[in-house]
Amino acid sequence: MIYHKNIIEIKENKIEADDAKGVSITSLVGEAQGAKNFFMRIMKIEKGGYSPYHKHAWEHENYILKGEGFLKTEDGKIPVKEGDVIYIPPNELHCYINSGNEELKLICIIPSML
Repeated sequence: MIYHKNIIEIKENKIEADDAKGVSITSLVGEAQGAKNFFMRIMKIEKGGYSPYHKHAWEHENYILKGEGFLKTEDGKIPVKEGDVIYIPPNELHCYINSGNEELKLICIIPSML
């Protein structure tokens, strides 16, 4: 069955963690919608905010919708901005830091078989 919904109808969830500031995730497509291979989410990071510095066993793909900042890795900081596409391989330490003057907003795709 096809799933269709406007993002304003989907609950945004704040990330409450000591190593994160001003981050929320909206799960657009996931298990509840019948996705078998991939989950799609929107991540928002407020001005001056950052996501947890972490790694995991799965890859993920990101597309920057709005804003600018950095992707922090073990090798340093990579500048990111609206229109950028990022592939993060499994087991790579990473986090996003919003260094811009507006919200940093990105699409995040992860495998469903975690």
